[in-house]
Amino acid sequence: MALELWTHDAWTGDELERVDRYAVEAGTDWSTNIGGTGESSWPMHAGYGAEALTGQRLDELFKGGARLLSLRWGSTVLGAWKTESWDYGDTDGVAIVKAVELRSEWKWRKTYGVDAYEAGTLTVTNRSHAGAVRAVLERWMQYGNPDWRYPVDLPADEGGSFSQTWEFWKKLTIEDLISQIEAEGYEVVLRPYLTAGRQLRFQTLVAQRVRVGLSSFKLHDADSPLGGVRYMKTSAEQITGAQGAGAGTGQDQPVRWAGAGPYDIPIRDAGRKFPDLDGDRLQAATNAWYAQSRNPAAQWTVGSFTLSDDHPAEDVTLARGWELEVVGHPVFPLGIHPLRLVAVSGSWSTQVKTEVQGVV
Repeated sequence: MALELWTHDAWTGDELERVDRYAVEAGTDWSTNIGGTGESSWPMHAGYGAEALTGQRLDELFKGGARLLSLRWGSTVLGAWKTESWDYGDTDGVAIVKAVELRSEWKWRKTYGVDAYEAGTLTVTNRSHAGAVRAVLERWMQYGNPDWRYPVDLPADEGGSFSQTWEFWKKLTIEDLISQIEAEGYEVVLRPYLTAGRQLRFQTLVAQRVRVGLSSFKLHDADSPLGGVRYMKTSAEQITGAQGAGAGTGQDQPVRWAGAGPYDIPIRDAGRKFPDLDGDRLQAATNAWYAQSRNPAAQWTVGSFTLSDDHPAEDVTLARGWELEVVGHPVFPLGIHPLRLVAVSGSWSTQVKTEVQGVV
């Protein structure tokens, strides 16, 4: 089986055309990650010849902002991106298509259209963090307005402790709002998948640590797909107390704290700014930072994963859970270690680069 690249309509996710037959292998580069900041670059044959793309075809297939790309192994989507540009050079007859992950759109849209500025205030009351994300993304897509839509599945609308009003006059972006929710120790991940009707869609996942599915590996198996395994313990970011500084400046700036003994290092209290938060939201963000940083971090690195029929792309989809079993090793801690995949990158090779994170 080989990797395939397909184009899709950005509004609906409808499949348009397979385009890897035009690809130039050298220079291809793609990445995807939990934070949604992945990028991709796709050199394509263009200009003259039967297997080359004309300018008209480049516009049809890769129109900036109006097309999505999916990199697939069978029906499994390894990564998906929104097209931004194509750049053709006549010397080598290659057009380079650039695309970014869909979350990048959150930095552009605000809570209102430019013709409805004063209607931009958004209030969320007594919702879970997933419910708050749902409310924000509903506003992002203007409640199903065809001109504003993306093929995104919203999380469930659940009750909880999250309440917040975002005033229109602050001119906040959707990314600003999502980042405030994430500051309380949550992740919001747009995870691409292919429907039975071959539409590209994005599942919105909200959790303190997003983890989907499970694959198990033994470290030194002869047929292990893993390469470049490393293990590190670090206290570089460890703290004994956390002070969160919120919205405002000077004596009027709200401050919250978190921390408690016993301590296994000399006192290292530290501060962090949360410039958009106050009250309960500021305390929750401070608590989350302290919980994440109070202990030394154990970090596994798995430098590569080789795709095959025995180890398909499903094993390296974003946020995939891994169990890594270590037996009889003099340095690595023994036992079964729960991990998750937080970043994947590669080219047209069946060997992809991976970044994993321990799951506490």
